[in-house]
Amino acid sequence: MTVPGSRFSVHGSPLALTPLNRERRTVDCEPRTLMRWICACLCFLPATLLAEWRVLDRQPAEAAEGVPFRLKVTDGSKTAELLLIVAHSNAFSFRVVSNDDGRYGSVEDAATAAEAVAGVNGGYFQPDGTPVGLLISDNRTVHKFETARLLSGVFFVQDGKPGLVRSQRFGKLKNVSQAIQCGPFLLENGRSPIGLNNDRTAPRTFVFLGNDSVWGLGICRSVTLAEMSQILALHDLVSRSSLSSALNLDGGSSTQFWGHKGEDAISSSALAVVADYLLLVRRAK
Repeated sequence: MTVPGSRFSVHGSPLALTPLNRERRTVDCEPRTLMRWICACLCFLPATLLAEWRVLDRQPAEAAEGVPFRLKVTDGSKTAELLLIVAHSNAFSFRVVSNDDGRYGSVEDAATAAEAVAGVNGGYFQPDGTPVGLLISDNRTVHKFETARLLSGVFFVQDGKPGLVRSQRFGKLKNVSQAIQCGPFLLENGRSPIGLNNDRTAPRTFVFLGNDSVWGLGICRSVTLAEMSQILALHDLVSRSSLSSALNLDGGSSTQFWGHKGEDAISSSALAVVADYLLLVRRAK
């Protein structure tokens, strides 16, 4: 089970001028001095503010709806690889599959059994396989809602439509057939939340919503939570749609992805058998 780390902050000011008397003082603006001052300021900025991620490669270049694709991104000093799939909710639906009886050894097993086009691992769980936080699978509450800072959001399906909501607002929802409580949020209203950990690198799994009502699943190996957020904020990440919301799911050794691509499959396996899966299923016509 992957548990995101603590918040980070930057304290102090790089430069401070304190006059010793009331005499008028001037600052030397000679170019060399000015450059030293700018460099000193930059040293006190978090690395996340200096890095700017961009897409290096997309395979295929124009992925169709419901077809998985690979993406490579870089911030100039490191690269990261993602597996993604996007789809509109009028053509595809999400299903949460519990693995409480241990029948599925991988997301591929679960996706194949459900005739899904793609899937990822789901939420956090205890060493004995007990889910952590709310888990609803096909109208059955497998595990109850929990109050914890880590479990900040819920992905749910209500009356056939997917949604993402803060945990404290979930109690007002009715007729929820599928749900995974997890966290933290990686994007809200298209922006990166403040305080995401930028120290611990690990594989990541996530579910997301695009600005044109496109939904998707994905994994990335391997980045920090802060870096994952920055990558998901890229305006051209999923081609024609920028993302508005994204929720982190379980990661680390649980991270796994499987997707059907024509007669072949695109996948990334895991070291662990997980407690539940989130699958993308084509709606019946």
